[in-house]
Order: sequence, then C-alpha cells, then structure tokens
Amino acid sequence: MTASTTPSARPHRFLAALTLASLPLMVALAACGGTKASSVSKSKPAAISSDKFKNATRCDTSKPGRELSYHDVSGHGKADMVEVIAYSKGSSGTATEGRVVCMEVDTNRDGVLDLLRTFADNGALESEEADRNFDGKSDIWINYEKGVIAKQSFDSKFSGKADEFHYYKDGKLKRIERDRNADGNVDVWEFYVTGRLERMGVDLDFNGRVDIWYRDEIARAEQKKLAGGSAAPAASASAAPSASAKKKKEAM
Repeated sequence: MTASTTPSARPHRFLAALTLASLPLMVALAACGGTKASSVSKSKPAAISSDKFKNATRCDTSKPGRELSYHDVSGHGKADMVEVIAYSKGSSGTATEGRVVCMEVDTNRDGVLDLLRTFADNGALESEEADRNFDGKSDIWINYEKGVIAKQSFDSKFSGKADEFHYYKDGKLKRIERDRNADGNVDVWEFYVTGRLERMGVDLDFNGRVDIWYRDEIARAEQKKLAGGSAAPAASASAAPSASAKKKKEAM
C-alpha cells in the first residue's frame, strides 16, 4: 500500500488522545501548536525511525496490509506526524477499516520525529517514548497495560540509559526507584500511598541495601484515621536507621 494523502477525521481522534499523555509528553506536545490536522503529500518527515526508538518494531511497514499516513498537525504546511495504519481482511477477502498501530510526531518542528506511540490491536495505548531534549536519543519510556499506565522510565541525566523508574498500579503511583550515581543499580526507593510519599529508603554506600529509612509519620497517622484506627500524629517526619545502619554505627 502507498502513503495516504487523503484528508481524514482519524488524526483528530488521536490528537485528542495525545492530551491524555503523562506530563513530560504533554509539555513536549505543546510545541505542536493547534489541534487542526490535515493529510499532506509533500515535505514529509522521515519514515518510522526504528534505529532511534526501541519500541518501533510495532511500526514495521514491511508487513502486508500496512500503510503510512502523513499529517500536518501544527498547521505549518509541513508534515509533522506519521502514522502506520494496519489493515486486515474480512471473511469476504476485502480490507477492513484500518487501525493505527504506531504514531510518530515531530513536536518541535525541526524535521526529526521525537515522540513515538504504539497501540495494541484493540486500539489501546501500548507504549510511548520521547526525546525531550532533542539530542536524537530517547530519554523517557512509558509502558501501559490494557491502556492504563504501568511504568515510566526516565533518563534524567541524558546519559543514554534510564536512571529513574516510576511504577503504577491501576494507574496510581506506587513506587519510585532512583539510581543516583549512574552505576546501573537502584539506591533510592520511594513508596507512595494514595499519591503521597509514605517512606523512602536510601542506600548510602551503594552496596545494594537500604542503610536508612525515612518515614512520614504524619501521613501514616492520617491513613490510620481514615481507616478508622486511632493514632496520634507525630510532630514531624522521622528518619529511622535500618539494621545495617545500626551495625555500622556500633562498629564505629
């Protein structure tokens, strides 16, 4: 199949979905400008950049029944979004309505695609990744389960690998893990309850074990109150050393 150049309402539907992305991606997408999208036949961006995005296998246009569709999202007369449309054959052998399985966007209109979104066969959002500082490398990766956010990975230092990980359950933040010294190992663990940080563990000597726990006693007391328990809130958050930290102190 050839690249589509016929105006369609399909881009509008997916542009609406773009606004539901996580905050880092919404900031990037704001650079796109208006919400009017039109198909264009010239000044097209590069095809799906599989060498840049690790999840771009979903965007393989060599598979039968795949079609590229280019659109001018920002209304600047130049294509800044490309979709991969997948068609399947019905029982009669005719092609059914196409579904978007992959989308890439040039958010800053520099001619380079810097945001990738992939979709499952049922249309649910599957993954996102983006190049936030436009250096040619992805630095944020987001995974979804049944269309609900499950994990975000960040390259906060733009070093080429993720060093911060956010984990979600039922779309709610439950845990954050950080690698402060970029050695590939997590050394900070943060645990959240109803969106609020409840406790944090820190590996001070980078040996893979928590040396000190910081606990928000006020938050825990409030949680007990809401659950029908009785607990007097502490005056302030406390730092409780772990067993390994106590041993280190005793050995000094």
